[in-house]
Amino acid sequence: MSAIGNIFQQTNPYEKFVQQLVLIESRTKLQLQSQKSVQNEKKTALGQVSSSISKFVSSIDELQSVTNKSFHPLSATSSDKNTVSIQSTSGISQPSSYNISVNRIASNDIVLSETMAGDSTGLAGFGNGSVEITVGDNTETISVETTYEDNEGVVHQKTNSEILELFADKINEAFGDQARANRFNVSGDNVQLSIQSLKAGFENRIQFDNATGGLAELTSNTTRVTPVDELNALFTVDGVNFERSQNVVDDAIEGLTFTLHKTTNEPEQLTISRDVNKARANINGFISAFNDMNRTIRDRTFLDAENNRRGALQDVRAIRNLTIGLRQTGLLPLDGANDGELAQLSEIGISFKNDGSMFVDDSDLLNEMLADRPDEVARLFTDDGSVVSQMKTEAEAYVNRGSGIISTIENGFDQRIGRLDARIAAQDRYLERYEDEQRAKFNQLQAILEQADAQFAQVMNFRSSMGF
Repeated sequence: MSAIGNIFQQTNPYEKFVQQLVLIESRTKLQLQSQKSVQNEKKTALGQVSSSISKFVSSIDELQSVTNKSFHPLSATSSDKNTVSIQSTSGISQPSSYNISVNRIASNDIVLSETMAGDSTGLAGFGNGSVEITVGDNTETISVETTYEDNEGVVHQKTNSEILELFADKINEAFGDQARANRFNVSGDNVQLSIQSLKAGFENRIQFDNATGGLAELTSNTTRVTPVDELNALFTVDGVNFERSQNVVDDAIEGLTFTLHKTTNEPEQLTISRDVNKARANINGFISAFNDMNRTIRDRTFLDAENNRRGALQDVRAIRNLTIGLRQTGLLPLDGANDGELAQLSEIGISFKNDGSMFVDDSDLLNEMLADRPDEVARLFTDDGSVVSQMKTEAEAYVNRGSGIISTIENGFDQRIGRLDARIAAQDRYLERYEDEQRAKFNQLQAILEQADAQFAQVMNFRSSMGF
């Protein structure tokens, strides 16, 4: 009896027994947690499926967008992009070509003052000055004081260099991104002012009016790098003459934007042609999006009975059957197609494999159809009755926000997870009470053992006192 009591007192084995009993009693909670884990896994898999379906729908939206011209893309080339380069063909709908000759490119207006001695006070001798300067549609009045007073009150004339620098600073402050002025040290002590319009063309030329004092002297003796009547670009397109103030031209050929870089000795050619490679890439993107969706769904709905493995959504029939339904739709003919017109994806070289994936089984045929019959190819993807439009409708039924099939399935998962959370919480409360009850029982047992030990000790002491 004493030996048993010592074991409980030294190691408190009842605590371990309590934990073991609680662990055994936790089987129900563990089962519920396992069920919750399965539901969370299903919900995660469902989110991945939803994402892949949305991307598939978006790929169809891209193909069907009128502005994208997915089946009629055009590529533009210039016979010499260093002379004329093409920026955009967004407004052109048909292949075309243009001959362009550049007689003059647009220039920024540059006004130069006379070169003068920087330490001279010649400009100051004409007194304080002001001038109205116009650049483009902006007119500013610039004033410059040509004298200053020192600390002793003596008035001094500013040097030419100081006046030019002050004038340049005020021009830069007034005109910002319209004009730039600089005072340059030309050679030795000589200085010169340069004022440059930051936008090309006659309409952005630099103009001086109502100048007075030192600024009248300065601005009346200027020269220009380019005569004002030669600031605009001059070019010819197919024999038609154009004059523009900018080298970026977007209104000479409707829908085409190009840039003039230098003059030509002979006409250059701008060519806009069908871009079959880009159209093919657009269709490849659609096929890739479909296959990503198909793969995502198959990976999450597979059943491997031999190895007892299955995807997280294997028992969700609505998901498992989606790609099967889309594949069947993809084999249908176009509603309303006339005899001789393209009516099925298979007629442009697109087919399906046994695993549901889509592929191009005749690349040459697809390229030929895109080159020769792009309008008919477009109908297979964009008409309301086309198989691709039907596939989009079926896919959208799954991902429509709030009312889609996936939203309904996800709500079911959330409800199951919510119920499992409630049952797990109830189990936690039950196990907490159970643990307290078991610990109380072992504490009671411990007290009985301690009492037995005390009684045993009394008996032994009595026997000892009696000589036993």
